[in-house]
Amino acid sequence: MQISKEMLGIQTRKSILYLDQSFWSMAFRKDPKSDTAMRRITELLDLQLLAAPYSSTHEAETSLWAERRDDLLKFILSAARGNRFEPYYSVERTQILKAFQSYLVNAPASYVIEERDALSDRVHDWDGDFIVSVHRPFSDPEVERRRGFKKRAVDELEKTLSDWKISTNTFAQDVELELKDSARLLTNSYNKKAARLAAGDFSAIIDSPIDAGIVEDMLYTLRLGGWDGPAKVVDFLSSKHFAEVPSQQLSARLFSAFKKRVREGMYQDPRKARGKYQGFLFDVQHAATYVPYCNAYFADRLIADLLNDSNVAVNTTFGCKVFSAAKWPAFFAWLDNVESNMTPEHADGLTWAYPKYFVKYGRDKQVSP
Repeated sequence: MQISKEMLGIQTRKSILYLDQSFWSMAFRKDPKSDTAMRRITELLDLQLLAAPYSSTHEAETSLWAERRDDLLKFILSAARGNRFEPYYSVERTQILKAFQSYLVNAPASYVIEERDALSDRVHDWDGDFIVSVHRPFSDPEVERRRGFKKRAVDELEKTLSDWKISTNTFAQDVELELKDSARLLTNSYNKKAARLAAGDFSAIIDSPIDAGIVEDMLYTLRLGGWDGPAKVVDFLSSKHFAEVPSQQLSARLFSAFKKRVREGMYQDPRKARGKYQGFLFDVQHAATYVPYCNAYFADRLIADLLNDSNVAVNTTFGCKVFSAAKWPAFFAWLDNVESNMTPEHADGLTWAYPKYFVKYGRDKQVSP
């Protein structure tokens, strides 16, 4: 019989750590620092003090590897131990619809972050003896389609960098523009889907962008509540409620901080610097989605630097500490701090539930009272 923490009356919750693709790639290749960090992380996972869930973005990025992509994904899933973030589009939908409902009843615009937006409550359960992770490998045509999409996106970003270099916008103006652009994309996706359906093209139900359904859901909410029609949606998308949606706010700030640095001289030759920012769009996507639900976030140097930028400051806004390969000592110190917060009750419970781990790591491990 598996002994659970509930059976032992233990109420502790795990720290949530997001490890982005840069970390997993280094650890998989046995980079010395990341390999050492992975062993430390594994110890904290075994001690039920930490969870490192995987996300749909990990799956998407791993699918683009030319070699050993299945092995890399198995490596990530093994460490995740069955814990998975909700897909980025599901988190975005949940956040926007919650904010829309608050807007409709004139509730405060500040967004109330709930862990269940992005994670199952089971993330804090102690691991069982067996963990099953199900993954459907991407077909070769799908992989090529994704590679083509990423290349086109990076090509477009490369062209845009030249415009950003000569922009005279302030940071605040860029944030406002990013939020307007996000609202425009949401409404355009819905309008295209609606037009296709009106023309009798019912395949739009299957192949329209996922975000087309967000405006659709808002209109359904209006019908259920007896509110006025589309004008309410338009007003919401230009409101403070929408601007306070974490995924929208954080994405806008990250792009705006990036633009500011480009204006200040970063990437003077966008083509030569392409290798440094080719993962930027993916990085913004998963950082903007998952940072608000994490205690710590390990990213590549560019995105980590932006997340810690004074104009973004996710540690202040969301209580999430951000690390990169430029800050190994700080990351190891954070991992040590996670263990130092283990309570005597937690440690005692582990001796019952996981005696093999206390044999492995030492039963006499000192625990702060």
